Amino acid sequence: MDDFEQYYPPKPNLVRKEKGGHPAITVFSMVLFALTFSIIIEDYLFIAFLLGVLLVHEGGHFLMMKLFGYSKLKMLFIPFLGALVQGKKKIYSQTQSALVLLAGPVPGILIGFVLLEYGITENIFWVIQLGVLFVLLNVVNLLPLDPLDGGQLIKLMFFGNQELVQLIFSFVSSLGMIALGFLVDSWVVMAFGFLLGFRVKGMHKLYNIRKEMKSEHIQYETSYENLTDSSYAKIKEILFTNKPILREIEEQSDERHFNQLIANQVDGVLQEPMSRDAKFFKKAIFILVWAFFLFGTAYYIITIDLNQITNAFQIR
Repeated sequence: MDDFEQYYPPKPNLVRKEKGGHPAITVFSMVLFALTFSIIIEDYLFIAFLLGVLLVHEGGHFLMMKLFGYSKLKMLFIPFLGALVQGKKKIYSQTQSALVLLAGPVPGILIGFVLLEYGITENIFWVIQLGVLFVLLNVVNLLPLDPLDGGQLIKLMFFGNQELVQLIFSFVSSLGMIALGFLVDSWVVMAFGFLLGFRVKGMHKLYNIRKEMKSEHIQYETSYENLTDSSYAKIKEILFTNKPILREIEEQSDERHFNQLIANQVDGVLQEPMSRDAKFFKKAIFILVWAFFLFGTAYYIITIDLNQITNAFQIR
């Protein structure tokens, strides 16, 4: 095998520029998020509540990722869409990934329950309002739609190696998000659904590339650093076939710059290594927890005094 590899030139070193998010960037994104919302909503207390709920939700993801040794962690708030936490690992774990996903919505729902019960009992309107936000935003995140936490959990547990099923699931999720936006009369949610549609288009292109890689017997569930020189050369040719513009860029760019471009393109079509350590029993527990909080919250909502909830929001 080593002799065979000698027929191929060594792949270029990939210079990774990714860095962990500085707290100042997180704070700046929060300020931008608040300022953007203030253009269409003059209720600054509501904006503060919204930021607080998102911070607790993403903080749950962040702390769990920190616990499991993720690197390059960063938290960003995106105007009109929400917030996200990103991080890296050399080898991901199904079990750890599931815990990271649940660490956002589950604590938020529990906090919401406590706030609602206290607010309704003591008749404190702002506590009720905050509790409603905690419950609603977090239970929506448990819906089985990609890329919400619930949808990612379903993909993680059942569709890990089935890329075509993942693609179909993401497409259905984009339609579901558009339908949800229509039902709740939210142009923001509908716009997010259409944005997901463009994401599905990119996923379809990636699916076709990986399909060719699979036909060439290329092991693409690996890191760039562990990729063999022969696999790199084959992936490069597949990329040239699927992205003809790369040929034009090659003619107009210096070799060093183009090598970095191609290295990043190759790295982008690789699948992050995943340890499939969630067997049937673990999967059953994760799905039961997900279903309990999703459907349990729905049951809770229909059993509480909605008049008191409505009054709390009419006070403002």
